[in-house]
Amino acid sequence: MILMRNPMTYFMFAVFATMLYIASDYPPGARFMPFVVGVPALILCALQLVLDLRAAPAAPRDDRSEMEKAEERVSQMTGRRMEFEAAQIAPGVAVSENPTAVADNREFVIWAYIIGFVVGILLFGFYVAVPLFILFYLRTQAQVTWRKGLIYSAVGCAVILGALTWGLKLQLHMGFVTGFLLSRL
Repeated sequence: MILMRNPMTYFMFAVFATMLYIASDYPPGARFMPFVVGVPALILCALQLVLDLRAAPAAPRDDRSEMEKAEERVSQMTGRRMEFEAAQIAPGVAVSENPTAVADNREFVIWAYIIGFVVGILLFGFYVAVPLFILFYLRTQAQVTWRKGLIYSAVGCAVILGALTWGLKLQLHMGFVTGFLLSRL
């Protein structure tokens, strides 16, 4: 069905539309950040939905084996029906790369990063989650050394947190666990 080609786009559109609707009742200073994040995201979701609707329908899937496809091509070239009986009893060739499994794995990794980052911010706050997230990403995905990872993480955190706290004058979430521990000290 063409309308449900990408259900995640519909879901994200609904999330951002709801976020903007809720934030529209906030005071002007408080609605700034949800609008900065939500408006471009809503526009991008709408653009993706338009592109999905305009895209040509997917070609019907051909579930025939490579042998059957080859037989059909040879039959078309020769003008008569060809069957390769000897080749059908030969052992099959194993394909070592599965592009759908690779894509599924990448999608899983991306979702794990997103969910882990959000949970880290909620539990431990921006000041703890951002440096750890950057360091973890650099070590696992970019495979940099610990020294470079710590340097890049410190520079990245200084830029990101500096821009948010001093540049935009935002009060960042301290985290539930961090806030609890700091209140006990």
